[in-house]
Amino acid sequence: MANIKTITLGCRFNFYESEQVKAILESLDPKDDVVFINTCSVTQSAENQSKQAVRKAIRENPNAKIIVTGCTLATAKEYFEKLDGVYAVIPNDNKTEVLSYTNIPHNIDSVQPVIKFNETSFKNRVKVFLQIQCGCDNFCTYCIVPFARGRSRSMPADEILNRVRFFINQGFKEIVLSGIDITSYNDGGLNFNSIVRHILENVPELQRLRISSLNPHGIDNDFIELIKTPRIMPHLHISIQSGNDEVLKAMRRKYSIADLTNVINSLKNARHDLVLGADVIAGFPTETEEQFEDSYNYIKNSGISLLHIFPYSPRPGTVASRLIQLPRNKILERAKKLRSLAFKLKTDLQKSLIRTKASGLIEKCDNNCATGKMDNFLEFVTNEALPINTLIKDKMITGICNGKLVLK
Repeated sequence: MANIKTITLGCRFNFYESEQVKAILESLDPKDDVVFINTCSVTQSAENQSKQAVRKAIRENPNAKIIVTGCTLATAKEYFEKLDGVYAVIPNDNKTEVLSYTNIPHNIDSVQPVIKFNETSFKNRVKVFLQIQCGCDNFCTYCIVPFARGRSRSMPADEILNRVRFFINQGFKEIVLSGIDITSYNDGGLNFNSIVRHILENVPELQRLRISSLNPHGIDNDFIELIKTPRIMPHLHISIQSGNDEVLKAMRRKYSIADLTNVINSLKNARHDLVLGADVIAGFPTETEEQFEDSYNYIKNSGISLLHIFPYSPRPGTVASRLIQLPRNKILERAKKLRSLAFKLKTDLQKSLIRTKASGLIEKCDNNCATGKMDNFLEFVTNEALPINTLIKDKMITGICNGKLVLK
């Protein structure tokens, strides 16, 4: 049987889609080795890394069929089409369709128009990222995603339930609902809050539901009530991007600092064990030193504990790319300062949890040492040789080792 390799860059949605494509390719049973590369263009650095990954795959797999897709096609499709060694460039919107891959020489006699998930789709995983929404209608000034992923689209509710049931029957204990702008989910009037309730009510076997990145303006009072549900894991990641009103306005974000503060405080009050994470862009064009310090101080005191810092990089075709850009060294300097803050906030949270009890899910086990994620998404380690996909409950947190909480 031919070897099928997937190389995935970027977000969780890409990883989810790559799993789907691998299942498609395995079902087709190609005659030649295949390397599938799912690219990312969220930043210029990500686009450069995507191009490097494709060139490296060509060098290391001279006899394989190299297939390229992903968000980078929005800005570099012609580059990949002209690159010697690339067998096929698949449009991003068509990358999970079976018919996109039938031109690859394969061994099966007929191709089904729809491929069902099977146990080969998500091998060796303890959790599944289920993308229920794709695309974005917001057009923030820095973001290429609406051009790369298109307008907002939602998976039908019945299909979501079918997939959730399938994964639960396969033994997965945690499902992560994912989307580019997940709170914009809408299926015939069924909104995001409604689909979450729909899942919980119709699949009672699902005990661990996690929700991925949220846009602050999509978090309403109904969702704040919903987060109290024990089967929803006590961790949310919010795309705040900045802690300064002027910068948020320049980014064309649809909320103010006052709105953001209200959301954070309401979430924290609704669920006291909730841990909040956030995306933050460092060095957005026109951001003054005063605005950066204002943003830094807001984030420092906001109640957010886990930060993901993005140094700003201009994306051609976006409004922000036409603004006056900050010097690169200034952007990196601000990113470094924010990352130092991120380390402190995470460490402070970890220290505050020592001598309390926690539960979590084992994701990896090596050398009589198991690691995984706690319910609040913090990483843990235990010296028990437990198999992956094991739920552990009410373990004492005794300290910190190599950035992970120690459970006994």
